[in-house]
Amino acid sequence: MTEPVERPLTQASHAFNEAIDSDIAGRKLYPDGAMFIDAEAPGAGKAIAEAAAEGRVVVLCSEDGSRRVLTPAPSAAA
Repeated sequence: MTEPVERPLTQASHAFNEAIDSDIAGRKLYPDGAMFIDAEAPGAGKAIAEAAAEGRVVVLCSEDGSRRVLTPAPSAAA
């Protein structure tokens, strides 16, 4: 049996974990249902478009640690 490969956490993973910890502590960082996306990941643009089509907020996470919250236009989910 092969050992699982440990991969370093991505910026989106860090942001997601921080959001969970903050939520547990009673501080909400991002809206419920937000999608966390690594800005530099292949397919990031497609993932953002899909989230917008679903009316979901995106937390766009960059390698430099910055985060941008993208909120879809009200008509995006219609």
